[in-house]
Amino acid sequence: MALAGLRWAASPIVNKVLPKASDYLSVDMVRELQQLEATVLPQFELVIQAAEKSPHRGKLEAWLRRLKEAFYDAEDLVDEHEYNLLKRKAKSGKDPLVGEHETSSIASTIMKPFHTAKSRARNLLPENRRLISKMNELKAILTEAKELRDLLGLPHSNTAEWPAVAATIVPTTTSLPTSKVFGRDKDRDRIVDFLLGKTTADKESSSRYSGLAIVGAGGMGKSTLAQYVYNDKRIEECFDVKMWVCISRKLDVHCHTREIIESAKKGECPRLDNLDTLQCKLHDILQGSQKFLLVLDDIWFEKSDSETEWEQLLAPLVSKQSGSRILVTSRLEMLPAAVCCEQVVRLENMDSTEFLALLKHYAFSGAEIEDQLLRMKLEHTAKEIAKKLGQCPLAAKVLGSRLSRKKDITEWKAAQNFRDLSEPFTVLLWSYEKLDPYLQRCFLYCSLFPKGHRYKPDELVHLWVAEGFVGSCNSSRKTLEDVGMDYVNDMVSGSFFQLVSERYDSYYVMHDILHDLAESLSREDCFRLEDDNVTEIPCTVRHLSVHVESMQKHNQIIYKLHHLRTIICIDPLMDDASDLFYHMLRNQRKLRVLYLSFYNSSKLPESIGELKHLRYLNLIRTLVSELPRSLCTLYHLQLLWLNCMVASLPKKLCNLSKLRHLGAYACDTDDFVGERPICQIPNIGKLTSLQHIYVFSVQKKEGYELRQLKNLNQLHGSLRIKNLENATGKDEALESKLYQKKHLEVLKFVWSCQNDMDATDNSHLDILEGLRPPPQLSGLTIKGYKSATYPRWLLEGSYFENLGSFGLASCSLLEGLPPDTELLRHCSRLHIKNVPNLKKLSYLPAGLTKLSIHRCPLLIFITNNELLQHDLRENIMNINDLASKLASMWEVDSGSHIRRVLSKDCSSLKQFMTLMDDDISQHLQIIGSALHEGDIISVKENIVKAWLFCHEQRIRVVYGRTMEMPLVLPSGLCELSLSSCSITDEALAICLGRLISLETLELKYNMVLTALPSEEVFEHLTKLDVLKLQGCWCLKSLGGLRAAPSLSILYCTDCPSLELTRGAELMQLNVARHLSIHGCILAADSFINVLPHLKSLSIDVCRSSPSLSIAHLTSLETLSLWGLPDLSSLIFASLKACLPCTLRT
Repeated sequence: MALAGLRWAASPIVNKVLPKASDYLSVDMVRELQQLEATVLPQFELVIQAAEKSPHRGKLEAWLRRLKEAFYDAEDLVDEHEYNLLKRKAKSGKDPLVGEHETSSIASTIMKPFHTAKSRARNLLPENRRLISKMNELKAILTEAKELRDLLGLPHSNTAEWPAVAATIVPTTTSLPTSKVFGRDKDRDRIVDFLLGKTTADKESSSRYSGLAIVGAGGMGKSTLAQYVYNDKRIEECFDVKMWVCISRKLDVHCHTREIIESAKKGECPRLDNLDTLQCKLHDILQGSQKFLLVLDDIWFEKSDSETEWEQLLAPLVSKQSGSRILVTSRLEMLPAAVCCEQVVRLENMDSTEFLALLKHYAFSGAEIEDQLLRMKLEHTAKEIAKKLGQCPLAAKVLGSRLSRKKDITEWKAAQNFRDLSEPFTVLLWSYEKLDPYLQRCFLYCSLFPKGHRYKPDELVHLWVAEGFVGSCNSSRKTLEDVGMDYVNDMVSGSFFQLVSERYDSYYVMHDILHDLAESLSREDCFRLEDDNVTEIPCTVRHLSVHVESMQKHNQIIYKLHHLRTIICIDPLMDDASDLFYHMLRNQRKLRVLYLSFYNSSKLPESIGELKHLRYLNLIRTLVSELPRSLCTLYHLQLLWLNCMVASLPKKLCNLSKLRHLGAYACDTDDFVGERPICQIPNIGKLTSLQHIYVFSVQKKEGYELRQLKNLNQLHGSLRIKNLENATGKDEALESKLYQKKHLEVLKFVWSCQNDMDATDNSHLDILEGLRPPPQLSGLTIKGYKSATYPRWLLEGSYFENLGSFGLASCSLLEGLPPDTELLRHCSRLHIKNVPNLKKLSYLPAGLTKLSIHRCPLLIFITNNELLQHDLRENIMNINDLASKLASMWEVDSGSHIRRVLSKDCSSLKQFMTLMDDDISQHLQIIGSALHEGDIISVKENIVKAWLFCHEQRIRVVYGRTMEMPLVLPSGLCELSLSSCSITDEALAICLGRLISLETLELKYNMVLTALPSEEVFEHLTKLDVLKLQGCWCLKSLGGLRAAPSLSILYCTDCPSLELTRGAELMQLNVARHLSIHGCILAADSFINVLPHLKSLSIDVCRSSPSLSIAHLTSLETLSLWGLPDLSSLIFASLKACLPCTLRT
């Protein structure tokens, strides 16, 4: 087993150190090392195979260990030399690796002899002597390989190719083959029947639970069967709260309680130290449920374990109704009494036919085999392999996935003849040995995390890259992170990982037996500290993870680990942070990864700068808010994750030219929290390896110009460039060279200035012209742009290859979309907000699925002829602006706030007074006087009266027109949002008439609407699921909404004119899931004979009669009432007695 864990050391991976070392070594030494690697290592697979069955196995293992240690030491020495070069580069501002002789090819040819002499002279430099000595040692160890080959009696001509991922003919996938469970349907149905209560009688008075256990040997498919049950539709419908927690280690009541909460809430639980607080939180969650299902996967319980801890863990599990269940999986039949296990399902061997089908499902996935003779041979071989596999589903799955990568009869025969395939561990070991050496190291590294760990792919890849496990790629478009993700996908397709997708998250898990394999093969290099009783850690360990509350007890053994490269804190440490750092920095100088978790210090010490090898520093789960200046001397640093409390960064952070990832994240959720402090970094353009900055703020001072973006060609994802008003002009914009950012996906250009500009001012146009984006962009938004003309690159229809999203916001002078119809041909999402002069949408892409239009009063709902009438246009604009300001004043809740709004818009309101009717002006004057006198009631009354007079004028203008051109939308539209638009009832009906794919409709602040369309319109909207109505003050009728066949959610907010009395508008509505009413008027009989299938009702900030009856809402499960000052009694009648209610006044 130890030999298998050392195999990667003899692979071509050793070549990693040579390219970097060659800068400090003589040409002759580099050539000798390369020749040794080329002649010795290709034969070493045969050497290892021969040694495994020979008495010389021990010698080979010792040689591999020496080779590995020499490789690590050489890598560290090269690292130190590179650090010194980066340090000189940071201080000089120049790259010390670039010499003056490289200025021309002719000069290079002339100087070549001198270069050779110079490289030989490098051997004499004192700083290189240690490295030269270590490389000589490496050379001597490689030379010994010939002796091993002779010792084993292998001929010199024999060679063997090292296994390589590139040899596979199966394309890399991002998930398992089609999810399918074999031979377990009867077991599933038996378990489902128990969980649904069909085979057990629950006591009606009981609010506890009963349990069932799935028991079987490792790899038999216990977790797979549990997942099969967990995702069964019958289970989904029966339990309103489902939770899944993997135990897989010693029970930790605090930790596992938190995991149960996270599973129930589908989000991360805040870090609470008090167990009682956590358990009360879990109790409250379950008290709001009818019935829950908790799966405890992979329980280990022995006689020595404490029953008390299990009772403590499960104590909060109380629900409203009887019928809650616990489902556990375990290799042992002994289970804690607290689980209340009533039945045990013992997994037996699968039927041989089903087992063969399982193996073939994985072995023959991927590319089709056209050669029928080959397929017959492979199927026969698969049948023979299945007989030898010992009926272990995991072994069949992993081995089949491996065989699918190479449809070669020789490879399959080799698998058939490989030792004892009846032992799952043997099969998994064979599959591991077939992995590429890079993947072997990555797989072994996963043992640092506990069993049941949820591996997040980005986090895992960043760690692998920092450790140096990821090989470079020849493709110019692929980054190390891309290659690392290929490794993840390769491990998924090989069944070493399993992808788990939930509604809000996706992650990977590793089967316990595979985790055991990784742990057994990596114990010389990787160690998990998760027991306070540990007294010894192997001195060879280089990667350490900590899963205890304090390292205090283990300080002395940890400080002896002088070769340590990794410290990962799984859970928060209670140790004093300053003491921890003091000892760590004295003893662990070779650290490359530092993943910290503590909450008792706000400052990172200056001594952090002594970690010259550090590449990965994660401070998200700490309280660190102050960063030392020495952080800027960590020249190898590739990743720096900060928490949201860090307000500023050291000024010379731009010296970290190797930095690839920089971000600030929330401590509890690991979500990105915003642009600060990253956009404060001066001269960020020096961080040429940076892949994400999210926001770049242009400033009128050195170090923050657009030219800083010039060399940031590794930027990925999205980038928002704001404060473009500070750019000097087109030349500065051109210097950004955005078109070279080939990894960027989404761009947003933002001008923040509010002042009006003359239409003849071309400064915005010139700047946008210079900010030519890369053609592969998938999303583009322009905000605050003040020009009536688009830049030339937006007029080229074929410029963008796949622009899927386009947005305009606060672009006051634009009158239409870019004219070339080809530009948006791939666009599926279009967002237009506050573009007051936008007159028409002459073309909308056929593939559009999401459209939102906000505050575009002139858009298409007015004919072209009418738009030419300047007076009409100005009148509509003025009316809309005044109505919007009055609505804003109405929504604030105090005189001081109203006064602030009024004073802010005082000049524009005075201007409106001169344009509007005397009635409106009179009310505006009264508002000002009433504010001065402090009469808020009078203020509110006159705001409404002014708005109503204003609205009457708008109605006369809009409905008084002789003709109207309705907005015609693509029939494939799924989401539509219209806000603050002058759309009439008839125009809306025509607009919705063709939208047979519409799922979500949002209508906000459309003050002209008086009624929704007829039944004839809604009955064609067969997919309409969600309708949101907000601020439509004149809306009196829901029209034919009752005919919408699939409507399940309705929000009605601030629609005071809507007739909700006597159930007139709610009668026969098909709202099945949720109804929310806010800011409306209700009567006692509003809910009589209506909404028979409604499950959730929320009413807040409404006027109502003193009594409200909800007795006819017989399917109601959740009720929330808040801010109903008139309500004094609520009639429940036949509602469910256990109805969860939230009642607040």
